[in-house]
Parts: sequence; C-alpha cells; structure tokens
Amino acid sequence: MRELSQSRFASTLTIILGIWLLVSPIFISITGAALVSLLITGAIITLAGLVQLAWENSVPSWIVGLAAIWLFISALGYTVSGAVVWNQVIFAIIAFALAIWDGVEISTVQNRHHAGMA
Repeated sequence: MRELSQSRFASTLTIILGIWLLVSPIFISITGAALVSLLITGAIITLAGLVQLAWENSVPSWIVGLAAIWLFISALGYTVSGAVVWNQVIFAIIAFALAIWDGVEISTVQNRHHAGMA
C-alpha cells in the first residue's frame, strides 16, 4: 500500500485544513451567512478527507476541489473582515492544491490497476 502514501498524506492535511476552517471562527470574527458557509464548507472538506482515507476513488478529491472553489468565491462574495478573506483565500488555494495532488495519485493508481486487468 506504499503507492497511496501521497494520497494518505494529502488526505490527512485536508482533514487538518477542514478542522481549521471549523475552529477558525474562534480566532477571527465572522458572523451570519458567511459563518454558516464557512462551517458547512469546513465540514465538507473534513468529511471528504476522511472518506478519501478509506476509499480509493477520486470523488472525494473532486468534492474538496469544488468546496475550495466555493470557499474562494465566498471569501470575495460576503462582506467580511480582511482577516476572514485572507483566511479563506489562503486555505481555499491550499485545499484546491491538495485536492489535485490527492486526485492525481488516486487516478494514476486506478489507471495502473485497470491497465493490469486488461
């Protein structure tokens, strides 16, 4: 199972990132719809990271990628403080990069396995 070490590492980092998004309102001031959006997005990213650890499929990576895009858009769409915007933008970029990094390895491993079956 050494071939999925990159995926496991990326998934673990994704989980940590999602947890940060869930607890970051303790440290930065965010309220209303922006808070709800951040908490839902953080929960989705955390759960997708957990699922990715147990399931060899690129679907959780796609979900993290889409959640990262939403996190980026919502940072610019809601009226929030500069600290909230920077928090969301930075972590959206990191989440998107992790999703790509994780998804590429999962897809490569799946393609290798399917090629071996043919």
